[in-house]
Amino acid sequence: MPRTQPHVYEPVPTAVRAFSERHMPTQVVAAEREMQFAARELNRPCDPLSVEDMGDREEAFAMYRRADKVVSSHPERMGSHLRSLS
Repeated sequence: MPRTQPHVYEPVPTAVRAFSERHMPTQVVAAEREMQFAARELNRPCDPLSVEDMGDREEAFAMYRRADKVVSSHPERMGSHLRSLS
């Protein structure tokens, strides 16, 4: 039986992204950018004993969750494939 390859997210070409952003509400586009920023912050290594780093992570989680609600409320749900972070 052949093994299936894991799904790999390929980057969206710039022209396709620009086209889809023109046809989406501005709050959804802004929320997608916030999700990307929060994902970068959450993937950044941090010291587990640092109170400041833990506070920054909590703020990034909150930003991600707020943005995810906005993106998920849009029918196309572009970008909400990053739910595995929350």
